[in-house]
Amino acid sequence: MKKVRKLLAIALTAATLGTLLTACGGKDVSGTYTQTIDSKTYFSAQEVKNDMPEAEKRPDGSEAMVPFIRLFGMLDTRVGEDVAGTSSAAGVSDYYNVKLELSGGKYKLTKSFNVDMDYVFDEVKGMMGGGADKPTLSLTFSGAYTAKDSAVTLEVPTQVDAQISPVAGMADNYTRFGGTYMDVSETTADSEAFPGRFLHYFNTLYFVESSSISSMTVTVDKNAGTFSIG
Repeated sequence: MKKVRKLLAIALTAATLGTLLTACGGKDVSGTYTQTIDSKTYFSAQEVKNDMPEAEKRPDGSEAMVPFIRLFGMLDTRVGEDVAGTSSAAGVSDYYNVKLELSGGKYKLTKSFNVDMDYVFDEVKGMMGGGADKPTLSLTFSGAYTAKDSAVTLEVPTQVDAQISPVAGMADNYTRFGGTYMDVSETTADSEAFPGRFLHYFNTLYFVESSSISSMTVTVDKNAGTFSIG
């Protein structure tokens, strides 16, 4: 009998909390949300254009011989016209993926490119080494969040986990990253040196670097399992 009373009390407490949350406009936003962007849309974004100058520097100040504006075309032969802004096609549909995981006031935000080895330049395949399966560009940011209905504020990330090997070989040294960063974590931001500099890739939906790092508000759609930034 005591067990039944205890279960009833728990149920009533849960119901009361649910009622209070509803009355206050509260909403459970925990879950996984994704957004997939085709290559034409990705390279049409102004943030992406701004982050692809003709010339880039490596962390040591020397010229990056493989700037992003060249790298993306090397990693997928289908997107050359998208990068140049001259394509009239729809682009690669599953080119860029962003996943947002929310649970218990903590978030994980992962930005990554879908690399298909069938479309990687043969020259890049010839440079691969060190046991890497394929070129990889993926960052996962972690931190705390607060929510008000479907609006979720992602606080400045406290950690970034990097899976970065843009050419999957020695040529990684000649990109803006100046090397390979696989299975690397960092908790302190750095405006000059990687991996701390990866924390500057948090803001905006895209895989771009920002001069500063700030909290970011997203809107989640619980039913659709998607989200948007802004």
